[in-house]
Amino acid sequence: MSIAKNIKKLRERFDLTQQELAEIAGVTNKAVSAWESGVSMPRLSAIEKISRRFDIKKSNIIEDGGMDEIGTFTAHLEGEDFTEEEMKEIVDFAKFIKSKRKSG
Repeated sequence: MSIAKNIKKLRERFDLTQQELAEIAGVTNKAVSAWESGVSMPRLSAIEKISRRFDIKKSNIIEDGGMDEIGTFTAHLEGEDFTEEEMKEIVDFAKFIKSKRKSG
């Protein structure tokens, strides 16, 4: 999966418009459209902003199949009345549970 597909998949998974993702990345919605169509590639600074906002690795955006590693768990929580800090705690707890499953 290319960067273009990863970005589109992330945006759809979190039910975002191109404009909303653009605001997170600090770019225009036309830039997001160009990324998704493969016309251009995002700068590292935009990738870093997106990865921080969704608490994912930059490699999830850059590498082929990177978004396949991200479950839909956090997407179900988006839009709820959780603060960003609470969302981070929820994601961290989910990662803890998953790590216990792997080591158990």
